[in-house]
Amino acid sequence: MKHSDSVKQYVKGEQTRQHILDIAKKEFLEKGYYDVSIRNVAKIAELTTGAVFRYFPDKESLFGALVSPVAEAVLSMYRSGNEQGYQLLEEGAPQNMWQISEQFIHNFIQYLFANKEAFSLLINCSSGSPYESFMDDLVEEVEKQTYSFLQEMLKKGYPCRNLSTDEIHVLISAQYYAIFEIVRHDLSIEEATARLHLIADFFRPGWDRIFGK
Repeated sequence: MKHSDSVKQYVKGEQTRQHILDIAKKEFLEKGYYDVSIRNVAKIAELTTGAVFRYFPDKESLFGALVSPVAEAVLSMYRSGNEQGYQLLEEGAPQNMWQISEQFIHNFIQYLFANKEAFSLLINCSSGSPYESFMDDLVEEVEKQTYSFLQEMLKKGYPCRNLSTDEIHVLISAQYYAIFEIVRHDLSIEEATARLHLIADFFRPGWDRIFGK
C-alpha cells in the first residue's frame, strides 16, 4: 500500500471514529448511559454494529472515550492543587492556600465550559456505567488527602482541629457536591463563576477555623 493511501485510510478511520463519538454523545445526553445501545448508535451513524465494534468493543469503552479525559483532568487539577498546598506547608505559609483555591476556581470554570457536554455526561448521565461513582471516588480521594494534610499540619505544630476521617468526609462531600451542582444546571460562565465564589466564601471561614487560621 502506498504511503498516501495509508494516510487516507487513517484519516477516514479517524473521521469514522469521531462520527461515532458525536452520535453517541447525543444519544447519551438525551437518554443516559443505561438506555443507549450500540445497535442504535450504529443505526443513527448509518454503520453496521460490527463497524462500531471495530472502534469501540463495547458501550463502556464508547462512553469512556467521551468522559475519561474530563474525569482524569479533574483529578489532575485537584492533585496539582494538593501538591501546591504541601509546598506552601513546607515553606511555612499554609495560610496562602486560598490563593490556590482562587486559581482552581478560574481553571475549573475555564475547563468546564470548554468541555461542558462531557461534564454533563459524567455527572448527569453516567448511571449504570463504571463512571457512576466518579463523585464518590473523587470525594474519597480528597477526604484521604485532606486528612493526611491535616495530620501533617498538626505534626508541625499548627493549631488545627484533629478531625476524624468521617468528619472530614461530611465536609468534603458537602463542598464537592455543591461545586458539581453547577454542572447539573445550565448556567452561563458568569453565573457559574459567581456560584463557585459563593461556595468558596461559604466554606472558607469553616476551613479557616479547622486549620487554625
